[in-house]
Amino acid sequence: MARNNSDLFIVCGERSGDLHGSELVKELFKINPNLKIHCWGGDLLKSAGAILLEDYKSYSVMGFYEVLKRLYFLYKKIEKCKIDILKLNPKRVLLIDFPGFNLKIAKFCKRNNIKVDYYIPPKTWAWNSKRNIVLKKNINSIYSILPFEKNYFMGKGIDINYIGNPLVHRIKKNKLKKTDNYIALFPGSRETEIKYSLPILIQLVKKIKDEKFLVFGVSNISSLLYEGILKYDHVEIVYDDTYGSLDKCESAVVMSGTASLEVALTNTPHVVVFKASYTSYLIARLLVKLKHISLVNLILGKEIVKELIQDNFNINNLTNELKSLKKNQIKKMMRENFYELRRKIGDTNSSKKLADLIYKEML
Repeated sequence: MARNNSDLFIVCGERSGDLHGSELVKELFKINPNLKIHCWGGDLLKSAGAILLEDYKSYSVMGFYEVLKRLYFLYKKIEKCKIDILKLNPKRVLLIDFPGFNLKIAKFCKRNNIKVDYYIPPKTWAWNSKRNIVLKKNINSIYSILPFEKNYFMGKGIDINYIGNPLVHRIKKNKLKKTDNYIALFPGSRETEIKYSLPILIQLVKKIKDEKFLVFGVSNISSLLYEGILKYDHVEIVYDDTYGSLDKCESAVVMSGTASLEVALTNTPHVVVFKASYTSYLIARLLVKLKHISLVNLILGKEIVKELIQDNFNINNLTNELKSLKKNQIKKMMRENFYELRRKIGDTNSSKKLADLIYKEML
């Protein structure tokens, strides 16, 4: 039998996967500090102790149209990832989200008799349900962080383990008390998101001069992207500090994604926004069949947080929604539902739970 030169090989393709993966790695090293963990990921996984073979910034592409334009580039990256896996022959491969890339790696691992698990599986309940066949045929264990996914996947004959959501434990370590009255702005964690959100957010800060704004930036992209909004005196920026700085904010504007769930779990009233290239948006409209895009609304099964999507994400609608969030009855309604959100998610330390499960599988 070929020698295992790695205990665990992790593959993720964006910042949230890098963060979730890094917290898992920290927990695994608590169990056994001598583990050999390799990854295709980012700085967070590297700082947690994993050996970084390829930075996700070199292969992460967002948007239907953008992916189509770079298919050959992505094919070459996938082939390089396969070579790394074969060289290391890990005891187990863990795929985190990033399904367009990772499902191809899953099939490869299955063909080569390498055990492969999936953490944060593809959102087949939203679109491309054919991926369920790939999951069923190729994945050994699936770990979900969204409570409604268990019933969905079980209904498709796919065994799944709901382990809780890692955001809950992060927030428990940062007990927030609102102390100031900034409006939080989350323009996104990818360059493409910021490209579409920031021009409208700049219109917002130009229009509302009697409020203070706090931009939540990410350090893994160029700070030059934020220059346009930072020239205004009533705008400040923090990097990679969601929980340390949200206590200063009474409301928020959040580009759709994981951040909307983070903001809700800190009891901060907010509006979710989304904008993409016109071509990507049209493709998404054709393929994705969902009533909501906010994770908060999806988990609760109703619209609690207002969603301003594509053309509806404009300065007039945004200004009106922020005015609405100042009303006591709106704030009360949102916070009551955020309490229900927490109850549905649970308070498990999901990273620790996942580490225990995966470590047992590696033995």
